[in-house]
Amino acid sequence: MTFTPDNDPSQPDAVPDRSLPELLPSSEMFLASFAGVRPVTGIDILDPAFDLVGCQREERVAEEILTDETASLDELRTAGRSLAAARADISMLVTIINEAVRDRLEARHHRDPNTPLAPSIPAYRPTSVVVRTESVGDVAARMAELWELLDAREPDELDPPEAVLLSELCDGYDALAAEIEAGRRIPAGV
Repeated sequence: MTFTPDNDPSQPDAVPDRSLPELLPSSEMFLASFAGVRPVTGIDILDPAFDLVGCQREERVAEEILTDETASLDELRTAGRSLAAARADISMLVTIINEAVRDRLEARHHRDPNTPLAPSIPAYRPTSVVVRTESVGDVAARMAELWELLDAREPDELDPPEAVLLSELCDGYDALAAEIEAGRRIPAGV
């Protein structure tokens, strides 16, 4: 195969995201991003997801200091500022992910006008489409939090509860992503 600028695998933008069939990254892609693997696709969602892990770490450390009875007043003040900053950053990153999901839905709709932006809800069956109360960004933040908790644990512990919760959350996310892609669910915020 001869590589042209359009199909050269050494070029990270050789295949733009808009041409990929998947609307949302899989949970495996999220986990790889949390582990520091640079995504080839889905960077609009996975880069902010990677940043969520660091923010979750900052939040956890600040909370630990705030509950430490031996912490000095200066340490408590600094931890309070760090906690507020981490929570603000998490909120911002969740918003960025949600906007990327919305943009991907809109782009899919513009490529194929027959694909509704959101599923239509027939008047005679108002419960045929489920509206999510938790956004993709919120789920990504929960996944990042569990990942960070696992990363902070001692490696000798067998079957930590966070691993089970993360596995269940990944399964739930993959089901949610499939439902959104099929048009059977409306992500929160869309």
